[in-house]
Amino acid sequence: MKKKIIIGIAIAIALIIASNVFNNSQKTDNKVVVFGDKTWDSIKVHNRIVAYIIENGLEGYTADYIAGDTIPIVNGVMQGDIDVDMESWHSSFPELYTKAIKSGKLIDLGKNLPDAPQGWWVPRYLVEGENAPAPNLKSVKDLREYKDLFTDPEEPTKGVIYGGCSGWGQLMISEDIFKKSELSDVFNFTVAGSGTALAASMVGSYQKNEAWVGYYWAPTAILGKLDMVMLKGSEYEPADVNILINKDFIEKAPDIVDILKKYSTTVADNNEFLSLKENNEWSAEETAVWFLKNKEEIWIPWVSEDVAKKVKKALLQEV
Repeated sequence: MKKKIIIGIAIAIALIIASNVFNNSQKTDNKVVVFGDKTWDSIKVHNRIVAYIIENGLEGYTADYIAGDTIPIVNGVMQGDIDVDMESWHSSFPELYTKAIKSGKLIDLGKNLPDAPQGWWVPRYLVEGENAPAPNLKSVKDLREYKDLFTDPEEPTKGVIYGGCSGWGQLMISEDIFKKSELSDVFNFTVAGSGTALAASMVGSYQKNEAWVGYYWAPTAILGKLDMVMLKGSEYEPADVNILINKDFIEKAPDIVDILKKYSTTVADNNEFLSLKENNEWSAEETAVWFLKNKEEIWIPWVSEDVAKKVKKALLQEV
């Protein structure tokens, strides 16, 4: 009797081990899809939206991420170390993207979101409303009239314009706008040392109901929460925020490519989920799950009916 029990236990253990080996083998056989995790939140959320869809709605894929700044990520996609760049922002490095796409190393699958705005912004309360202190401030050329509202604490006789962030690709465009506006006699052009410092200067002024003018872009959590107005004459060329893939990814994962070709969001969509992410202190994964649960009308058209059913079933297990 004891011998039969021992044999039964041994068989059970063998079956468990065999099952684990089989499952691990299946996971190992999965194709790993590598996303470029650039430094801003929106792309990290987009990466995880796609990752959730492919891991739960398709068979044989596992997602992974490589973190980095724009140029290393683009180079990684060209070299094949990274499969997908969900937000290209062509206008920041136009020569790099144009050359890579023309060479065939990058494949452009179209826009993730159309015409993401960049430029110089001021709070709406500054220019609109009965008690607005700068009712005629509509464009960059009007700043001269209101320079005393934007006092530079380092040089109180001048105003201050926050032109962007050190090391960012946008800075040259902002500097050119400042030069052409001929405001240097009444304004200083300030460059923030980091994105955090740039955001803090805007939010700090807004919370005190003070004047602020400077560069920012959307989609961002901040512009999802603050009511800001872009000054005419400061608009950047419409940004191409496109989805790019390595040339070999078409053969590696044609079913994912089909999804990415249909993938499309708006600036308003992004501002909404980024604002919620920040307010609730969610991770990028948690934000992606919120999006998939609450924005079916957006993502279901990207996928087949079968994939949609599988993804929705997986979402029911999310707390």
